[in-house]
Parts: sequence; C-alpha cells; structure tokens
Amino acid sequence: MTDFSVIASLSGVTMITALACLVLSKFSAKLGLLAIPGEHRLHECPTPMVGGVAIYAGILLGFFLLDNSFVGLLPSLLLLCVVGALDDKYKLPSWARFVFQGIAAYLMIRLTGVQLETLGYLHPEHETLLGRWSVPMTIFAAIGVINAVNMSDGHDGLAASLLILVLLSLFISGADAGLTLIAIAALVGFLIFNIRIFRKRASVFMGDAGSTMLGLLLAFLLIKHSQSEGGIWPVTALWLMAFPLIDAVSVLIVRPLRGSSPFAADRIHYHHMLVDRGMSVNGMLVIVLIAQTFFISLGLWARAIRVADHLQLIAFLIVFFIYLFILLWLTKSPNHTSAQS
Repeated sequence: MTDFSVIASLSGVTMITALACLVLSKFSAKLGLLAIPGEHRLHECPTPMVGGVAIYAGILLGFFLLDNSFVGLLPSLLLLCVVGALDDKYKLPSWARFVFQGIAAYLMIRLTGVQLETLGYLHPEHETLLGRWSVPMTIFAAIGVINAVNMSDGHDGLAASLLILVLLSLFISGADAGLTLIAIAALVGFLIFNIRIFRKRASVFMGDAGSTMLGLLLAFLLIKHSQSEGGIWPVTALWLMAFPLIDAVSVLIVRPLRGSSPFAADRIHYHHMLVDRGMSVNGMLVIVLIAQTFFISLGLWARAIRVADHLQLIAFLIVFFIYLFILLWLTKSPNHTSAQS
C-alpha cells in the first residue's frame, strides 16, 4: 500500500470510531451502558460507556482496510468486548471476569500461535525456557496486562493515553506496524470524546468492554514482539508497561493488608491519589505520561546497550518495592477513602 492509502485507512479508522461513539451514545441508556453518578462513581453527569464497542468497530475496519494478518485475534477481542459490556451493565463477579479473560487468552494462543516460550536470560548463564509452562504463563501474563490496563482506566483520558504511549513504543521498536497503528488510530477517535482537551469532562467512557479488550490486544503485541527475533526482550515489556503494572500489583498487595478484598473499589491507585491531593485531571495525566515515558525510554535504552536481563529485572523490582513502600505509607490510615471513580 502507498503511504497515502495507509494514512487514508488510518483516518477512516479514527473517523469510524468517533462516529460509533456518537451513534452508540444515543442508545446507551437503552443498552444499559450508561454510567450513573453516585456510589463509587464521582463524575457529575450520566456518561455513555460505549467507547470499547466503538474502538472494536474501528479495529475491525482497520482489519478490512489495512491489515488482515491478525484475524485470529479478533474473536478473543470480541469475547472480551462483549463480556466487558455485560460487566458494565450487570457488574459481573470478579471470578467470572477472570474466567472469561483466561478463555480469551487461551483462544488467542490457539488461533494466533502467539505465546511466551522464553523469559530471556533471567539467570546470567541460562535462558529461562518455559516448556510445558508456556501456555499457563501466557494466560497469566495476558490476564495481568488486561487488569493493569483496566485498573488504569480511572480518569478521563488516562487509559487511552497510556495505551497510545505503549503502542508508540512498540511501533518504534519494530512491532507489527499494522495492528499497532490501527489500535492507535482507533484510540485517537475515542479520545476526541474522552480527554479533557476538547471538553470540560469526558462525554464517553471506554468501560470494561474497552479496557479489557485493549489489555488483551496489548498483551498480544507485547508477547509476540518479545518472542520475535530482533524484537524487544521479555524483560523490556515490563518497562514498557511499568506504571500500570507496578500500580496494579501494589494495589492488590496493599488492599488485603488494609483488611479489604484485593478487588474492592477504593481510591489508592496513583491517579486517584494525585487528584485527591488537589491535582487537576489534566495535570495528573501529564505527570503520569512523563513518568511512563521515562520508564519506556529506560527500557528501550537498556535494550539498545544490551544491559543483561537479570540486571534489568533487579532494577525493575527495586522500582516496584520503592513504589509499594510509598503506597503503604500513604495508605497507612485505616480510614483512607474507599470510593472509586
């Protein structure tokens, strides 16, 4: 395809996603995909949760116009989009969400052949080959990325902006250009209605339909690129997803220590805590994107100069434990607020 046709196709993906956001918003109440203020939600007006379905429509168009090589991924994405929409409407139990995420990850493996086979040289002298653990570890990793993305979807523009940043880093490092650019184009169409640059508040949310589906898409790209010759190293994927992953794991550790369920709604994610301490949503967004850009740059730089895998892992774990201890200190009060936006 010529550069012009690629640009035209990507523009079409952005436009169809934006158009789908507009059209589906009109029917969000009838569909039961309307986020009503109250309880754990702190936004001021009823807001359609149709962004995930709109993004899937954009990705589907990109498949037909630009790149049909990821056809095996589409059923898995559709499954999580549908289950996520049902979760947005009915609030499914956490065990059901994990089961369907596992099924979607397994479908991804069987239909695309993409799976973790090596974790790299986590021991300085031996490659960590997974062998029979390849499929379970791939499912575990995919579920981890899915929920890290889902947990980052707490404020207007945050999850989509972080996803674009990670996708751009994958594109720069040589990942599949087709799917990567299609996903970015679809996210741009969604962000028109979600980020607080063009409006005072989001007029559309992606909902769990979007965050879980996009989490699997990102897991697919990270796993595929980390297992390809000339791609990123498996440990590099940790740096590309550093902020969402570190926050998600830390929160799952801190919640039980505070006497609540690991999956309980609260406001101890980094984005909630920054806003609760007086920072604007856009200010928080800028700070988070700068921090994530730093981690991404660190990971790509370490790969470029061939820093040993085990040293990169040690550095990542040091960053993780520093964040965890800070979070424990900030949430040491048993009366820390338990609402979630």
